[in-house]
Amino acid sequence: MNFFRLLAATTFGLCSTGVMAADAKSTDGAPAKVTYEDDVKPIFRQHCMTCHNQSDKRGGLAIDSYAALMEGGGSGEVVYDDGDIDASRLWQLVNHDDTPVMPPEQPKIAAEQLAILKSWIEGGVLENSGSKAKAKKKNALAFAAPSTGKPDGPPPMPAALPQKVPVATERASAVTAIGASPWAPLIAVAGQKQIVLYHAETAELLGILPFDEGIAQSLRFSRDGRYLIAGGGEHSVRGIAAVYEIEKGSRVATVGDEYDVVFDADCNDKLSRIALGGPQKMLRIFDATDGSLLFDLKKHTDWIYSVAFSPDGVLVASADRSGGLVVWEADTGRQFLDLTDHKGAVNSLSWRDDSNVLASASDDGTVKLWDMIAGKAIKSINVGGGAVMAVRFDHKGQLVTASKDHKVRLWDPSGNKIQEFPPMSEAVLEAAITHDSSHVVYGDWTGTVQLTSISDPKATKPLAANPPPAAERLKAVEQTLASIRTQLEPLAKSQQDFKAKLDAAEKSLAEADAAHKAALAAIQQSQAKEKTLREQATQLNAKLPGMVATSRDLHDAVIAARLSLGDAPDAAKIESVAAAETNLANHLTQIAQARRDAVNRIAQAEAEKKRTSELTTKVKPAEEQTAQKRGEMETAKKAFEQAKQAHDAVAAQMSEQEKKKQALAAAVQ
Repeated sequence: MNFFRLLAATTFGLCSTGVMAADAKSTDGAPAKVTYEDDVKPIFRQHCMTCHNQSDKRGGLAIDSYAALMEGGGSGEVVYDDGDIDASRLWQLVNHDDTPVMPPEQPKIAAEQLAILKSWIEGGVLENSGSKAKAKKKNALAFAAPSTGKPDGPPPMPAALPQKVPVATERASAVTAIGASPWAPLIAVAGQKQIVLYHAETAELLGILPFDEGIAQSLRFSRDGRYLIAGGGEHSVRGIAAVYEIEKGSRVATVGDEYDVVFDADCNDKLSRIALGGPQKMLRIFDATDGSLLFDLKKHTDWIYSVAFSPDGVLVASADRSGGLVVWEADTGRQFLDLTDHKGAVNSLSWRDDSNVLASASDDGTVKLWDMIAGKAIKSINVGGGAVMAVRFDHKGQLVTASKDHKVRLWDPSGNKIQEFPPMSEAVLEAAITHDSSHVVYGDWTGTVQLTSISDPKATKPLAANPPPAAERLKAVEQTLASIRTQLEPLAKSQQDFKAKLDAAEKSLAEADAAHKAALAAIQQSQAKEKTLREQATQLNAKLPGMVATSRDLHDAVIAARLSLGDAPDAAKIESVAAAETNLANHLTQIAQARRDAVNRIAQAEAEKKRTSELTTKVKPAEEQTAQKRGEMETAKKAFEQAKQAHDAVAAQMSEQEKKKQALAAAVQ
């Protein structure tokens, strides 16, 4: 596209500066309308109409009439009547939010005039005092993160990855690609004939995926995080897109056979299609299942630098070295949008999770946010410091950018800068943000890659794009194992000692608890015996009245027998008297025994009561002893658990290192 046409289509030839302000209030006290005829046209007349009028339409743009201004220039509208200041190309340039700034080679126009222009745009670009503003629309910067895309269960993480290093160098080449898993603490870094996977929280090297075709120029994870799509190859030789399964680290598909390197490749949400682009200027979309070519889309006039499917798989965007940015229908291959605002190469694309907004990073120093529904830029972020090489959204709608000014920056969903990280030594070429928005990872021209905490930017960890050979890392692991063994021996001894103390404390507690329970049982037994004795005494006393009454009858029988003897008793009568007396005597003996037994039961019950009291005095000491032993046992248990945790933590480290040793030893063989 002709530079001058592109420039004139969206800018104004501002020739001089001046000040003109509208009245703040109308005569009735209400805020005055800011209109084209009364307020804006005088500013344009002072600065712009020499170059942009009906007789001299630079870039097809005239602003000497309201209708001509609203029609826009050769590349489209420059203001909108919905009050969206961020989408206004006019505002971006006169406010120096985008390039080329206006007026050219001059300072900004006066702040008072800028305030008038801003009020006019935000007020709905009214033509005159009789015009009415449309209801202001809510633009797509309002973002609510969708819940789709996250897989069920634990996020995909590598289980066993290759450890062999295909290429070992003293230092890595310029960083060509970095990717971050959308759901797991996993980072992928491109190296020479290899892709290195790191843990995003510990910076631990997890494994190395071979990329024999050359160097990966792009690394994008699938929507569910289960696969990694690498686009790359070798310049002027071959370009492909490779798909790796994350958990096993195996390559499951290779798509495309370009005559030159692939600069970027991406898959749709269902992993059924893969799009790629590069120096051949063609956007190619393949069937991911069989590798067949579905679409060969010709629109770009220069190398395609970036390709990205929308998260919902409906659209696919492609961008090139000449500033071209096209959005396509993924299912049909038909052009959806042709976005022409960038004035330099578009180096990177990233979709927001809701698929409504696309971010593009360009050599013109801006990141633009594009509303897919409105089909226009809703925000132009003047990053500063030259070309912007990379941009990535996170799940919150935040963006991370990397620029040639050696800096990485974090932006909120509305495009406001949150944080600027310490600069690198050279131009930063790639950047990504981790799944939980806790870290940013970025790499520069020297091959240096850093993992940096967002909450503490000084907390950085280096990641090697070309890690040391397996044999060298094996030696390091063996040294680590030796160190861990040294740590583990005293921890094992300490764990054994605390276990012995715990066993002794548990035994003492069991004995004290048994004594306490025995004391309680003895009390219960004594109380039960006392109760039984008192019940027996009560029963005996209850029988005595009847027994006494019977004794009276027997006594009467004795008297009667005696009276019947007369003066000359015979033997039979004498025997009868003797029998009656014997019965009376036996019965009286029973009464006497019953009385004695009742008294004895009461005495025994009182004795048991006294014994119960004596036993009760022993319960509290036994209870206190049990509580003391329980406390000693809990203390011993806690100490043992702490010792065990310390031991197990180091033992787990040893287990992990042993696994690494085995994997590295296999890689060395």
